[in-house]
Amino acid sequence: MNDYDLAVDFMDMTNDGRLWTLLEDGRPGFVPIAGRHVIVGCEDADPAVARILSVNAEGHIELEVLPGSVDSHRDLLAPT
Repeated sequence: MNDYDLAVDFMDMTNDGRLWTLLEDGRPGFVPIAGRHVIVGCEDADPAVARILSVNAEGHIELEVLPGSVDSHRDLLAPT
C-alpha cells in the first residue's frame, strides 16, 4: 500500500466529487468512520483528502473528495 488510507479509482468520481470504495481497499488496520477525513489515492494520480460520508454493513464506503492537495487540507486529518 502507498501513503494513503484508502485506494480509490479517481476515474469513477462523480461530478460532485463522490466516490465509492470498499473496506478491503484500506490500509491494514484502517477503520472507516463517517465524518472523518482520510487520504485517498491510486497509482496513477496524486493523493487527495476525502471525507467519509457513509459506511454500510457490506463494507462499502462513500467518500467526498475535496479539491486541492493533501497539504492544503492537512488540518482536517486526524493524527495517526
